[in-house]
Amino acid sequence: LTSPSSNKSLTSAIFAICNGSLSSLVRRLPCITSSPDRWATSVPRYASVFSSYHRVSYRSRFIHHHHLAPMEDRLQEHLDRRRREGTLRTLLPLQKPHHSTDDEPSPSSSSPSSTIDFASNDYLGLARCRDQHELVESAYSQLFPPDENRSAPSSLSSTSVIQQPPMLGASGSRLLSGDSHLARSLEAKLARVHNRPTALLFNSGYDANLSILSSLPYTEDDAIVMDELIHNSLVMGVRMGRLNRKRVFLFRHNDVKDLKRVLEEVASASSSPSSSTLVVVESVYSMDGDIAPLKEIMDLAQSMGAGVMVDEAHGLGIYGHTNAHDLTMNIKINVLPEDNRIDGDKITDNHKTKGGTGVLAALNLERHPALLCSIHTFGKAAGCHGAVVAGNSTMISYLVNYARPFVYSTALPPHSLISIRQAYESMMGPVGERRRRVVFRWVRSFREEISDGIAALKEEFPGMDFELLPSPSPIQAVVVPGNERCISVCQHLKNVGKFDVYPIRTPTVAKGKERIRIILHSHNEKEDVHALTKMLLQSLRQLMMPCDRKLISKL
Repeated sequence: LTSPSSNKSLTSAIFAICNGSLSSLVRRLPCITSSPDRWATSVPRYASVFSSYHRVSYRSRFIHHHHLAPMEDRLQEHLDRRRREGTLRTLLPLQKPHHSTDDEPSPSSSSPSSTIDFASNDYLGLARCRDQHELVESAYSQLFPPDENRSAPSSLSSTSVIQQPPMLGASGSRLLSGDSHLARSLEAKLARVHNRPTALLFNSGYDANLSILSSLPYTEDDAIVMDELIHNSLVMGVRMGRLNRKRVFLFRHNDVKDLKRVLEEVASASSSPSSSTLVVVESVYSMDGDIAPLKEIMDLAQSMGAGVMVDEAHGLGIYGHTNAHDLTMNIKINVLPEDNRIDGDKITDNHKTKGGTGVLAALNLERHPALLCSIHTFGKAAGCHGAVVAGNSTMISYLVNYARPFVYSTALPPHSLISIRQAYESMMGPVGERRRRVVFRWVRSFREEISDGIAALKEEFPGMDFELLPSPSPIQAVVVPGNERCISVCQHLKNVGKFDVYPIRTPTVAKGKERIRIILHSHNEKEDVHALTKMLLQSLRQLMMPCDRKLISKL
């Protein structure tokens, strides 16, 4: 490194460090692999002057640079770009419960226990309900009754053998050892519930959407037409499929007229009479909370020979044939007496209301001729995990053969299947009905207070760009443009008000449409909803003050 040529290489290396390009550094100093010790003692003192960012163990990084460093550098460059743009995602710190240790984290520590939940998808509170938990455990214990003639083993060892034990896992895919009478009976039940001939379970809603759209047997003239705000799982399903990207079209969000325009363009460009077009929509959109005009979409699709795929992830449990009136915002019904507590509800009542099965059910569209299939996800209102695709026998048989996430994944374990079954019992029963009425009371109260408050702010600050998006569902969104402003308001609400809310930032939503996403639940209290709206409006007003940037400065 003391020769003129080496000094020239070292100068180039330092220049590369200053520009954050480790791959350039590797190319300029090939000698480092042969003399890692010398490199480790020579270069860091230069690097520390020019770039604190690269103060790492150069020896450990460059010994194996031939294999990992270029890719690691690329990964870091992508992360750095997101950090500069303010779009870097990280797992947030959790508050450790008092009863837990480092070795035994609490299973319920998904958010700080001191905050008030306005963020989770647990709309009906089933995921945190003790009665629901007891119902599931009781049903599970009946599935695997204890052997009274056998004492429990004193220790767990490789030689311990228990006859007919409760299965902790499915042990394989459905096509191998993971199938069961429990899974078959649950699928038959869900097919009846959703008024479809057959149904097929998946490990998640993401898996289900990915499976369908990536496996369909597209031809060159086929087309997919999607709402522009469709969920990422549906987008990725199309990307992984066999359809040419040029045959994927978007229409303006919930705009039936624009959908008709796109379908007409697709039809006019098709040269084959056997071509197929699939329209892909959600019933309730997770970032805006608004409802798709499903009847108009499906009627239009039928008239033009297209099929429709509906993702009911955020519709299941929230809507059904007993509360179709909650699909609109311009109706006010005194649906509950003032005493709206649900703590005393018992989930053992056998009377069935059979509501809560989704928007398709609320609109009587489950048997619509244009409906190819519907996807119902259990990780939201059902309070558990997994998903089901409901459709005709041909569709389900095709997925069993060609849906790769289904074919190659270990099936859901028995405990999950029991949880799903009992979730439907609760959602469709009187407790589900009562909790839905609580949820929509909070929806109306929240919207009334926020709408009035934003209207007052607009009079005070005519140039204000905050907006309450039109949503009749429990998903409410207040647009606060700019990642920095959106984050600052959420941090203020969480730190001062103890409200568990999160910013939805670019790139999840379009630039300028960053928002605070607020979800209302049956376990929220009237006082908490009112306190949240009050503090949120105060925070928005503070952001508009020309000489007061306290919220942003707290970042």
